Amino acid sequence: MEISGSRSLTFILAFLLCFCSETCNAKDDSTNCTSSCGNIRNISYPFRLKHDPKHCGHILYTLSCENNITILDLPYYGDIPYSGKYYVQTINYNNKILRLLDPGLDNNNCSSMPRNFPPANLLRDPYRSYNPTTNLRLSTSIFYLRCRNPVNSSLYVDTAPCLNSTATSLIQPKSYSYVKVGPNDMKVGELNEGCRAERIALMHLKYYKPSYEYIHSALMYGFELGVNWPDELPDKLTCKGYSSDIPHPKCFPNTIPGA
Repeated sequence: MEISGSRSLTFILAFLLCFCSETCNAKDDSTNCTSSCGNIRNISYPFRLKHDPKHCGHILYTLSCENNITILDLPYYGDIPYSGKYYVQTINYNNKILRLLDPGLDNNNCSSMPRNFPPANLLRDPYRSYNPTTNLRLSTSIFYLRCRNPVNSSLYVDTAPCLNSTATSLIQPKSYSYVKVGPNDMKVGELNEGCRAERIALMHLKYYKPSYEYIHSALMYGFELGVNWPDELPDKLTCKGYSSDIPHPKCFPNTIPGA
């Protein structure tokens, strides 16, 4: 009886060890995948590429690879305007920061302008406009302004010769083009009389020179977003997958829809 009991105990222990090993391996699978796309050579947990095996990374951190360019697609939420696709320039895993570039910008053409509506304070988990470690803002807003009259202000940067003033016509009077760097929540009352904001962009937060060529170069560097890792998210967001029913996606705890 003792020998039989000993064998049974040994069998149970062996089974538990095997089960634990398989479970642990399955749990670690998501962190063992590494992909690459263009200049981004190390796409690893929690990030994943759209067509990676379903066990790789976390669905909330899905990137795509288009024409050998790594892309992050920031969707809209409810009434918030669609943000759009951004080129991923760098992924800093230590600081948990992404650097992104608007696809409308062209380094060889200073008249090129950002195409997308910037996320700024409208972000949802896991992305943040603040550094996850220091809680300091990573980027600042750039406002593209159109004014009926010339503006003499150190806060307004003339966009000429990159973006010239519009030509005079009977239908459309001459107007003047400027950019204003920050603040991030500029109110209508803070605009000069006769000016309106036509476009907003994000720039990496640093010292800038009062020259539009310099500002355009800074825009070409991109802007930064902080990233909360999966274990830093609220419980309701720690799903393995989501449906595409924005703004009320459904949670799939263990599977990626369509995988």
